[in-house]
Amino acid sequence: MKTNIINDEKAADEALAQMKSSPYNYADTKWAAYQNLDMSSRGIGHLQFLAVGPQNTFKEAPAHAPDSAAGLGWQYVHMGWVNLETGKVE
Repeated sequence: MKTNIINDEKAADEALAQMKSSPYNYADTKWAAYQNLDMSSRGIGHLQFLAVGPQNTFKEAPAHAPDSAAGLGWQYVHMGWVNLETGKVE
């Protein structure tokens, strides 16, 4: 079982709106939620989201978020899927 270290397990309203209006949000897209679990990071608890599905770059959710230009994807662990109706990470 994955443990979310923050109490609020919802995507922020702005992030949720961006996911819903994203050009990568196809009918079969799911949004994976990743949380920074690096205890030495000042960004601990921060959430990131990734479009996953047959028409997306990622067909399955990787265990860790893909590396960004900063190369910090290893800090972000897959925590679940975003419910686009409620914003809740399930």
